[in-house]
Amino acid sequence: MIRRGKEEDKRAIFDLYTKSGVLNFKSQDEYFINAFIPENVLVNDVNGFVVASMQTNYHSLILHEKRLSASVVFGQFYDRSKGIKYMDALKDEVFDQQKYKTLVTIIPTRNPAEYERYGFEAIYNQRLYTVSRSDLKNSSYTGVNKNFKVKDLVNVYGEFIKNFNGYMVRDYNYYMNLIDLLQIKRYNLVAFYDNDAVCKGYMIYFIESSKIVVEEIIYLDGLALTRLLCYALRRKKSIQVFVSEHEDLSKAYPSVSYKLVNSYVARINDFELFNKLYESNATTTKEGFNLLSKALYINDLNY
Repeated sequence: MIRRGKEEDKRAIFDLYTKSGVLNFKSQDEYFINAFIPENVLVNDVNGFVVASMQTNYHSLILHEKRLSASVVFGQFYDRSKGIKYMDALKDEVFDQQKYKTLVTIIPTRNPAEYERYGFEAIYNQRLYTVSRSDLKNSSYTGVNKNFKVKDLVNVYGEFIKNFNGYMVRDYNYYMNLIDLLQIKRYNLVAFYDNDAVCKGYMIYFIESSKIVVEEIIYLDGLALTRLLCYALRRKKSIQVFVSEHEDLSKAYPSVSYKLVNSYVARINDFELFNKLYESNATTTKEGFNLLSKALYINDLNY
């Protein structure tokens, strides 16, 4: 039986997390403390036992200069010992329901092929750059600070995102929640302020024993980008940096290299309504998401 989740399902879903073998999160706390919302979860209940679960959250998405409600599906766990059939049945139900709830559904994934049979298409990749100290002409990180004002993050993102399309709306509350999430994930957030004390960028990164990974870097000019990267390079000779598919860091640093990484799939749930809204004739999701010439920025750490 597929039913809506309840608070008392949390223990069972926690057990699914450990049995799933496909861990979507870097830590259990990231989901069960920060992200778990029972009323947004559907579970497959077999004889009183939860054998599969999926969560859908809803966010405001700016697509082609219009604000939409988009569903974001994540937190997909199932008991591998019971077989995939219960998870497949749950996916069928979840994705069918979304046809009647939101115009667009988005899923973060590194494996787009998994969702093709449900009508999803790969619409957003990221560039994963390797940046070394030798790629940067200077090593100054003056102005980069762990102390910042949340409203500055909101403002700098608002300016940065004007260059893009297909992005999640981020307000003050979003960043307050994000900061809580980063503490759970043990991620770091630093901001860059120029000589006039104006915030011109920020960076989210994490440190492991062998590497430093920049998960997001927001910048309004080349100075902000360079200072933030120099800050991340204090401890390692090279770092990995995620940016959107159309951010070409080689224009500033010619010797850097990158690889493309799958990030999100999406599905337009009602093409008739979508084309009416945008006065278009899109027949595929990829075509629908690329009606304008502006690059997409579907990047979010806080589902």
